[in-house]
Amino acid sequence: MAEDQFLKEMDVLKPRRYHYFITALADAGYFLDGYDLLVIGPALIFIGPLFGLTASVSALVGVATIVGQLFGGAIFGFVADLKGRKVIFQWDMLIFAVFAILSGLSTNATELIIFRTLLGLAIGADYALTLSIIGEYSPVKGRGKLLGTGLMSWWIGGTVAVALGLLFLPYGDVAWRYLLAAGAIPAIIVLIMRRNVEETPRFAAEKNDTKEISEIKRRFGITKDDAKVGSDAGGDTLVPNYEKRGVFAFVSWFLNDLIFYGIGIYTAVLLLELGYSTHAGSLTLTLMLYIIGVVGTLAFVFTADIFGRKKWQAYTFLLQGLALFVLGMYAIIVKSSPPILLLFPMFAVFYFANAGGTGETTGIFVSELFPTRHRTTALGAGTAISRVGAIISAVVFPITLTLYGIVPMEMLLFAVGLAGFLVTMFLGEETKNRSLESISSDVITAR
Repeated sequence: MAEDQFLKEMDVLKPRRYHYFITALADAGYFLDGYDLLVIGPALIFIGPLFGLTASVSALVGVATIVGQLFGGAIFGFVADLKGRKVIFQWDMLIFAVFAILSGLSTNATELIIFRTLLGLAIGADYALTLSIIGEYSPVKGRGKLLGTGLMSWWIGGTVAVALGLLFLPYGDVAWRYLLAAGAIPAIIVLIMRRNVEETPRFAAEKNDTKEISEIKRRFGITKDDAKVGSDAGGDTLVPNYEKRGVFAFVSWFLNDLIFYGIGIYTAVLLLELGYSTHAGSLTLTLMLYIIGVVGTLAFVFTADIFGRKKWQAYTFLLQGLALFVLGMYAIIVKSSPPILLLFPMFAVFYFANAGGTGETTGIFVSELFPTRHRTTALGAGTAISRVGAIISAVVFPITLTLYGIVPMEMLLFAVGLAGFLVTMFLGEETKNRSLESISSDVITAR
């Protein structure tokens, strides 16, 4: 079929300018997602005393955006498989900008929770789309690297959030307003730049949209010489077991969010409550950890197509769990909180392993293991399922910390890391250097 040949042509291209352009536009959404999800940690340092928040209300503020993501991912992921990627991709940043501004204008905790929940709808939509769009444009060689830049952008966004928290610290009680509203500025820029993007090659081929296919070919300068691609992109002879893949992909993503978000959102607050530092010191240490997270994502970007995804995910799950296990055992044996000289290195290992490992691979696996006709639905479902883990983590962590201290959470999260390791080793499969069509049943079932 002509559509199959077109996708083979796309798969063997060397990365070109439009590959980087579309990846940058998708990554911009991830940058904003990371900024807005993680900015609430520094913001809560100011909001908590100002609004007199209890631990439970602080938890609700922390998870509000995650709840919105749950619904946004499920709804818009399904719609994108029906109507296409580009329409939602072009407009979700408008929702983001509006509710970022309104969040910064909130006058009480209730308004803040509502606005950040609605903001989460846009973030959820982008989660369902970003990896789909990058993956459906990417050639086989280098796809892991391009997909890996998504979470790298997410961590850069989180790093910027904490850096701005330090910058706005002198502004006192209004600092959090600047922090929450600042995300609207890049969102508006991204909204404008996304106006003229094309539909993805694989969705266009799925719908046999010859107009879009012709425009994509023009964008990439595909010629007859480029079409000499040899044998088909497949090579598999069996239809994949999607039930097994679904269990692996969704459980892995759920476990990743369960192990990360309680610590990731509340690191700055946690350091304060454990008495390690002042506001400025807490934010500085958090910023250093986020920078370590960015370094972790860089490590993945440059090794994803060499080492692959499966073992990288398995061992970084285990590494996160072991880092928390060390802290928990110290507290049990010594009967006191770990000193900063132990806490910071273990948190550094945790952040590096999550950002450069499971945080990358769990979403990428979903984007690669499911066929085009179901890809954004799967990513939307994965986003929703993973956000259940994030909500549990973000709600249980501060409450448990207040009631029982840090040890129970650290030991529980060690068990989560161990579970992620086992799930990946026994159910996971490698996807590096394979075309999306050879991984999925799109071509196979037509034979």
